[in-house]
Amino acid sequence: MKNELRFAICAIKKNIKSSAELRTSFLMNIVGMSINNIAFIILWIFFIKSVGTIGGWTASDIIGLQGFVALSYGLVFSMAMGIRRLPDYVASGSFDRFMLSPKKLLLRVATASFNASAIGDVVFGISCLIIYGFLVQTSFFQIIIMLILVFLAALSFFAMAVIVSSVSFFIIDAGSIANSLFELFITPALFHGGAFQGFMRIFFTFLIPSLLIGTLPVEAVKNFSIDKLSLIAILTFVWLFLSFKIFAGAVKKYESSNFMTFGN
Repeated sequence: MKNELRFAICAIKKNIKSSAELRTSFLMNIVGMSINNIAFIILWIFFIKSVGTIGGWTASDIIGLQGFVALSYGLVFSMAMGIRRLPDYVASGSFDRFMLSPKKLLLRVATASFNASAIGDVVFGISCLIIYGFLVQTSFFQIIIMLILVFLAALSFFAMAVIVSSVSFFIIDAGSIANSLFELFITPALFHGGAFQGFMRIFFTFLIPSLLIGTLPVEAVKNFSIDKLSLIAILTFVWLFLSFKIFAGAVKKYESSNFMTFGN
């Protein structure tokens, strides 16, 4: 386990250093993504100012929501962007090189690539959560809960990224399908949390766990209960377990394309 963790850290460092060699491009990606996220959050705040609170959600809660989602996205795709590019690896035949690696296959694939703009999401997400903490005057206990929820949200996001990308082993040239499935997961996570009630709340919690990475964590911080935290934790680890199983089963469907592509 220590060797696998050491390998992952080294791979992530290598990816960051390689991307940072083009310093201007690296910084522009980070700044550009932060600006994009700020524009999105301003849109939602104006929406709430116009229509008022929905389901008890205020403008402060939207800031917290965007913080959780952006930080989860940034953490996963800054360290494990290879998962997002899995359909390309499979379609091009370059997945062969991962099969030859002595390291854990999923770990090797995940750390094969890095997305500089995801660092912008990390910066934006942390900033939003700090602002949210000041606005709702979080206690030290709530701060600890927020840190736990960020960890769980990132795990849920990673699990869904693995599941969505694994479709590439079953369908030829599945890049567009994987992107559509990913949008189906991420789009509800960015929407106003108070809008999800009744069946839609159940659907996007248990069948498509979009609310696990934003809406439910915000509500758990606002009105903490051990039941809410337990539900989020249980669902997170269930989806994580399923993602490992689905990936392992999907890999068995892989057939080498024999393109002899052993480079990046």
